Amino acid sequence: MSQATVVEAPRVDCRVDEEGRLRFELELPEATAPQLLLRLRPKKGEEETTGHAVELVEVAETPGRWRAEIGSNPRLREGRWDTYVLADPERPRARLLPGLRDLRALAPTAPVEPLLSDGVLRVRLPYRTKDGFLAVRAWQRDGHAEVDEVRPEPEGVTVRGRLLGREFGPGAAVVLRRRGKAGPEREAALEPGEDGAFTFTADYRALPTEAGATSVWNVFVRPAADARPVRVARLLDDIPDRKAVFVYPEATVGSAVFRPYFTIDNDVSIQVSPGD
Repeated sequence: MSQATVVEAPRVDCRVDEEGRLRFELELPEATAPQLLLRLRPKKGEEETTGHAVELVEVAETPGRWRAEIGSNPRLREGRWDTYVLADPERPRARLLPGLRDLRALAPTAPVEPLLSDGVLRVRLPYRTKDGFLAVRAWQRDGHAEVDEVRPEPEGVTVRGRLLGREFGPGAAVVLRRRGKAGPEREAALEPGEDGAFTFTADYRALPTEAGATSVWNVFVRPAADARPVRVARLLDDIPDRKAVFVYPEATVGSAVFRPYFTIDNDVSIQVSPGD
């Protein structure tokens, strides 16, 4: 359905419970068999192809108020999901506006076990989009290195975090991979601790630089010598876009400028730019 047919909708309250389920509640006084629609936001210029419809159930004690719950199914692919309501089959879908959002279950002190299944971390975070609507940011990570602290230093950056969905073994290390086709890799020492805790320092001096060129190095933790590296990121809180919120200082080392940052997916990377 084209954007032109989307009409204004009521506000919807949303809660993430202790088991990671999403609960939606909204007023639809004249609705008949309404549905909550989730649509995966396509890349710019592409058509919308992926979506889910969830039945809304009327609240018995409050006629005209409807609820929906999203548990482990449908499993939302990683990305940004826009929310709509279809009040009845004869009316166009309406994009939802955010009401109250209860995100206490995503606080850093909340237990993470309910979000893990077979080593896969699934996080769904309702948030207000830049244009004022309600969307859900979904992450699905097969193994994950959750950041607790990023501490820039004069010649590197120290990261403290915890490994989720995997266990450390011999040969654990940090992998720095330059973005781009067949980009080179560098390794850094990692200090594993109890219950998956880890600390490492990425030394800027170990990263190759090219005169006049800017590059980006993505940061991974490799749990063991024969294990697949997992991305280092901060996913377990109520901030959907950390890139513009957490801005870290630059450091000039030799002829290059280094800056750690969070990407648009809340992953940790290091940008290397030419110096003055």
